[in-house]
Amino acid sequence: MKGIKGVSQDRSKQKLMPPCLRAQIRSTTEWNALTLDELDLFNRNVVCKIYTTGQMIFVESDPCKGLYLVEQGLVAVRKIDDEGQSAIVRLAYQGDTLGYRPFLAKENHRASAEVIETANICFIDAQTMRGLLISNPRLGISFMEHTAQALGEAEERLFQIAALSVRTRIIHLLVLLRDRYGTTTSDGTLFVELPMTRRDLAEMIGARPESVSRALRDIQDEGLLDLSGRTVRVNQVERLIGELHQNHCC
Repeated sequence: MKGIKGVSQDRSKQKLMPPCLRAQIRSTTEWNALTLDELDLFNRNVVCKIYTTGQMIFVESDPCKGLYLVEQGLVAVRKIDDEGQSAIVRLAYQGDTLGYRPFLAKENHRASAEVIETANICFIDAQTMRGLLISNPRLGISFMEHTAQALGEAEERLFQIAALSVRTRIIHLLVLLRDRYGTTTSDGTLFVELPMTRRDLAEMIGARPESVSRALRDIQDEGLLDLSGRTVRVNQVERLIGELHQNHCC
């Protein structure tokens, strides 16, 4: 996978950014539990850097030295098997925190984090983070709740891979991406700009790229959507959503 061997070298070239935990991000994430004094401590110790597409933030089996906040951009969390094949476990968006599970478990990272869209990533070191958790139990509870939610999402994803067709998994992913990457025209047509390649899309839903291409062609032949590069034009949104309900997907 691109970029893994040169992680340390790439990191040293990142552009340093001023520390920032914007109110908009803080109010909708675990970091909302911070007091003003703790927020000051966070901002005095956080290091924010710009990462470009394809660069690695951390690699599977790296020691977990702290937490990473996605201040802006998009990050893919990947797992790699013994043969070097990768699969996207999840996407991390603005406001998401990476590394909290291995940090709380005192383990190495169990996955790699690769930037999909240019991102501003803010790193808070383990020592500072431990101090925040000791002084503010609410923050720890928030991350524990997030961990429980992530486990539920992982169970749902396993169900989808085991029980749902590739077609249904594709439709489900398009519906999930609609809120962040979709725009609807006055006539009700939905346009979704895919933030990933088709190979990445296949990894996201646990399918082979050729199976995804075949399913997309079938959906397109039915007139439900049109594809042009990474732009998906959904002509019959309600029909797609209805298909998901019919398959007990959401």
